[in-house]
Amino acid sequence: MSRTVQLNLRIDAGLAAELERIARQEALRKTELVRKYLIEGIRRWRLNHAIARYQARQISLERAASDAGLSIYEMMDELRSRSIALDQTTPEEAREEIRALVAEVANLG
Repeated sequence: MSRTVQLNLRIDAGLAAELERIARQEALRKTELVRKYLIEGIRRWRLNHAIARYQARQISLERAASDAGLSIYEMMDELRSRSIALDQTTPEEAREEIRALVAEVANLG
């Protein structure tokens, strides 16, 4: 059984009215609606944070997926949808790989 805690917060009256309107349209209680959007917001933050760390080369693709709570394939799809390169190889790393391949080909012939 998961443990719950109560949070009390103050919000702008306009935001409260908007929540009430949406809750009626969604046929949800306000607390259920706020819980739903809080969960969605945290998921979105985790994803954005993981992607930012991946782009900054602080973590691997696998770690980014794990941190975001996604499979590696879901993370790859998310990166593609944001036009973020899956290969985060630096130009120097690419040059080293090319040198190694050229040397390997030279050794074969």
